[in-house]
Amino acid sequence: MLELINFTSLSGEQKLMVLKWRNDERIAKFMKNKSVGKEEHFAFLERLKSIQDKIYFLVKDEGEFIGVVSFVDITKESCEFGVYKNPELKGVGKKLLDLIKDYAFFTLKVGSLKAKAYNNNEKALSLYENFGFRIYAKDDEFSYLELKNETD
Repeated sequence: MLELINFTSLSGEQKLMVLKWRNDERIAKFMKNKSVGKEEHFAFLERLKSIQDKIYFLVKDEGEFIGVVSFVDITKESCEFGVYKNPELKGVGKKLLDLIKDYAFFTLKVGSLKAKAYNNNEKALSLYENFGFRIYAKDDEFSYLELKNETD
């Protein structure tokens, strides 16, 4: 059973773990900001308490922390998600994507789910396309993907 821990409720230890994952080179290379400092991270977590259109979760599966999922620019029409896994784990991408789809469509009830991925992040692009996402735009750096809510 997956447990979602809102970033606004993280313990001090969990905050540091998330920061360590985020700055791990296996994760950071696919982020726009390649490195985040401790003060910047803690300030961001504090700001999340007063932001209505963003929500970030640490995901736990049977006692093990497996990744982070986020939903930003949340409206009735759509939201964009972000995801990264515990860099020490393999094979959790599908589980995290299932969670993202379910949360977006059944909890947030958005009309479509959007993502962007670096064009060279073939693993992410392949995973998203296997989940039914379609590329709707592309530039020199990113592919922009969307999945329509078919649950209505």
